[in-house]
Amino acid sequence: MSARLKLNRVSLVVRLALVLFVVSCAVQVVGSLAGIFSYRDDKGAIHFTDDLSKIPKQYRESEKGVRKHREARGAHRATPVPSSPIEFPGVASQNQEIQIPLIPVSGGNFLVDTLLNGRIKARLMLDTGASLITLTEEIGRKLGITKYSGAAELPFNTAGGEDWMPLVALETVTIGTAHTKLVEASINSHIKDIDGLLGMSFLGDFRFEIDRTNKLLTLKPPQKAGELAWDGKSGNWWKGRFDHYDSLIKSYSSRASFLKRRGHEKALNMQKTVEFYKNLRRKLQARASISGLPDRFRSSL
Repeated sequence: MSARLKLNRVSLVVRLALVLFVVSCAVQVVGSLAGIFSYRDDKGAIHFTDDLSKIPKQYRESEKGVRKHREARGAHRATPVPSSPIEFPGVASQNQEIQIPLIPVSGGNFLVDTLLNGRIKARLMLDTGASLITLTEEIGRKLGITKYSGAAELPFNTAGGEDWMPLVALETVTIGTAHTKLVEASINSHIKDIDGLLGMSFLGDFRFEIDRTNKLLTLKPPQKAGELAWDGKSGNWWKGRFDHYDSLIKSYSSRASFLKRRGHEKALNMQKTVEFYKNLRRKLQARASISGLPDRFRSSL
């Protein structure tokens, strides 16, 4: 074999080795991008995501506070929720108060400017006696809700007697800088002149005070300063929310069965209400998994 032929074969082997090396590096880089990331914003809150592109540009480019939580090599997640919950240490919460100006109206009542689902403005009357946020049909239409026939419904006691009202799940409710997720609301066709009522399905997420003299609503986090939190909520808040959904699902399931046996016209609506709360619970479970909530704060239905 000539020296030139040997040299060509050696060169071919070297080039093949280089190609395999580059491919291997590329696979490792791609694999390193998979996982769950967290970052701390300017207010000290920590956010979690499985999509690096969803981290705001100013944090992603500088990697300010960005942390990657590694998954096992070869792991594959078809959905953003890991099949086995990943637990993260909680974040020490800041006991920050939020003050909201109240708009006085007749009868000693107050209105509050509210943003629903990040896009619909509504002026709601503050009502600590209302279990849920209640909206007019007009606000419902603005939210894209137009069909109520066969929807989830609950009976409410009103001045005119028992009234069945459709239920909706608001993705977000924002007042000032206060922000909540997955908020139950009802639609009331009888409300006039205002956009609805701001009830306990929002207010119950906070410790709150109403200052009638200075016309201020003060909202405080439910957890104490320094208490660990996941996605801005303490472990006790998470446990309480799971227990709340589980209790409602059990109660409404029994009531749906009772109405069905009686041949009640609202039996199907009550069964839809059971599915409504099961769906809220699934979303809460997904949110808990992404935030790394420990199992001890979750309940099993």
